[in-house]
Amino acid sequence: MKKWDCVMVGHHENIGKIIEDWEKAGWRLHTYTAAQMRAGLEINHYLLFEKGE
Repeated sequence: MKKWDCVMVGHHENIGKIIEDWEKAGWRLHTYTAAQMRAGLEINHYLLFEKGE
């Protein structure tokens, strides 16, 4: 059975490190998306990881 986990990343500079850490732990990046809630605020980045079959 597949496991799924969604991780919110506050700053884009952290995305690469987070992906590396999760992949070392056996997870695979499935989807990446970003959203800005209101003008002038920082953008949230979301990484959806999957693991298993």
